[in-house]
Amino acid sequence: MKIVIIQPPGLMAVDNYSTITQPPLGIAYLAASARQAGHQVKIVDAVGEAVKTIRAWPYRDKRLIQGLNFDEIIQRVPTDTEVIGVSCMFTHAWPMVRQLLHALRASFPRVKLLSGGEHITAMYQMVLSQTPLDFCILGEGEHTLLELLSAFESGTADYSKIQGIAYREAQSGGIVQTARRPRTMNPDELPWPAWDLMDPMAYMANEVFIGPLVGRTIPMLATRGCPYQCTFCSSAQMWTPLWRPRAPEKVADEMEHYVNTYGANDFQFQDLTAIVRKDWILAFCREILRRKLNLTWQLPVGTRSEAIDAEVAEYLMASGCRYISYAPESGSARVLKAIKKHVNLEHLEASARSSLEAGMRVCMLIIVGLPQEAMEDIRTTFAWLRRMARLGVHEVAVSLFVPLPNTELFHDLNKANAITMDDEYCHWMSGATSMWTARSWNPNFSNKKLLFIRLWALAQFYGLSFIYHPVRLWKLIENIFRRRQETKVDRVIREFFIKMPIAIFFRVKNLLGLTTVGAKPQKGSA
Repeated sequence: MKIVIIQPPGLMAVDNYSTITQPPLGIAYLAASARQAGHQVKIVDAVGEAVKTIRAWPYRDKRLIQGLNFDEIIQRVPTDTEVIGVSCMFTHAWPMVRQLLHALRASFPRVKLLSGGEHITAMYQMVLSQTPLDFCILGEGEHTLLELLSAFESGTADYSKIQGIAYREAQSGGIVQTARRPRTMNPDELPWPAWDLMDPMAYMANEVFIGPLVGRTIPMLATRGCPYQCTFCSSAQMWTPLWRPRAPEKVADEMEHYVNTYGANDFQFQDLTAIVRKDWILAFCREILRRKLNLTWQLPVGTRSEAIDAEVAEYLMASGCRYISYAPESGSARVLKAIKKHVNLEHLEASARSSLEAGMRVCMLIIVGLPQEAMEDIRTTFAWLRRMARLGVHEVAVSLFVPLPNTELFHDLNKANAITMDDEYCHWMSGATSMWTARSWNPNFSNKKLLFIRLWALAQFYGLSFIYHPVRLWKLIENIFRRRQETKVDRVIREFFIKMPIAIFFRVKNLLGLTTVGAKPQKGSA
């Protein structure tokens, strides 16, 4: 069959200090699987094909669109396309993706229209009720997509036996969810991402990735899933609590291929939890060393600390790992227990110390405003952050809690005080990294107080960091002038310069009392 898979434009808030701009790894995997099965596949990467085009989103103030507009996307879809798939990973982008789906249906009334991703998996009933979609693909999508395509080819009218989908029943119009599809037990059985169907290096022009841009970068996956079940995280519903690693030599094969094919020399691993087993990570590092590959690699998303001791840290550094993020989320043991974050802070500190001594740049990921937090927990987290600054941790990312749909914490909050699932809720999901606005989901903190907590946490950490390690301030200034990135802070400053002209536009518009031309978000429409 002829299938087009679309990466939608990026939707971001003008005041976010961090956005995700990277080649679409999930779409590349789906395209590779479909092509291997004999289908004709085209990718429309709406971000990558216009990565430096950033414009105001006319349907919501202080929101920006990165990439192609809807007409440009539709023009890239061949008229004889039989199936169109659209990714929607993040809830904050849903109002925009919803409009794109309606535009696609208007232009291609007879195609099969599919969508998948974390938001689709979490909120498939809402998604189907608001759009002309034919099918939602739930969870890990490669095998489900192939089975759907086979069903389309055979002309079957009964989709109830296909695992991992949701759809509207033809006669009643009711929404059907089929049985969950078991996870892929061996990720190495999947073909490598189909990067040849797009240009992964196009993203370098924007100089904004998840981690610092230190070379010709390509995203990678060495493992799939996460064995933990933190109550705030969407991983359990998307992937189930199953962690499956690839064979270390297979990961190294793929990296070596990208070195030879694309001139890649840096790899940003997007694994949910890359390092779980010590034997696996040591085998991977030794494989990189054995091949004498001249490359660097990073773990910018966050990983566990249990398997990273002095020995592992030395191997990480020797094999090219230059940047690592830990995700403790809080410095309060009481809060960690409440959110089922099984982390020992003393062990994490020892692991971070080993990583620093080995020469890696270390980041800590923190969340404030969790519903169980009291002010005493915040003070405990502050003290822990000050300790990390003295230890030599390079940076900290302090995010505001947002209730991701269908997570355990989302359901707890919804029971206590029903969450209105409208466009306003979706837009607030981008508030986790907002610098100037906040929405508190914790009765102990007002919006303004929560924003102050976040800013005070950053001020304490970086103030002490520059006092105890003054060379880092001068390094930061040097990197700004040389447009060089070694940490996420360097990348955030680069992003600030990209957004600054648009932020000034919004400020002037508000001062003049002008309004954005376009439709207002509809209450109850998300």
